Amino acid sequence: MSGWLVAGIASLVAGFVSALGLGGGGILVLYLTLFLGMEQMQAGGINLIFFLPLAAVSIYIHMKHRLIDYKFALKCAPFGVVGAFLGVWLANALHPVWISKGFAVFVLILGIRELFSKGKKEEDGPDKK
Repeated sequence: MSGWLVAGIASLVAGFVSALGLGGGGILVLYLTLFLGMEQMQAGGINLIFFLPLAAVSIYIHMKHRLIDYKFALKCAPFGVVGAFLGVWLANALHPVWISKGFAVFVLILGIRELFSKGKKEEDGPDKK
């Protein structure tokens, strides 16, 4: 299979999984690091560029279906921005091998958690008061 075809399939799967809210960027980063041999930081940068148009489409669709709790999102946003700055600082301070290992452990923990977690009913979501 040609490199463009494999990259296209990986991107399609990552976009699809992102639309489901399952973190498709993780799939893209894994593809870029494991199959293309990119450094973790470079793969993360590509993932961010990849994420922008997906986020725009997702926001539009979520707004259209009135699925955004703006008050809650505005409360969370400043912490996300601070977390992003801290993450970039830490990523620049660590050796790329440790970033890759940390990402692998994070994905493994999330996978195990999802594997053994019980499904929640829709009524148990954040809109339930």
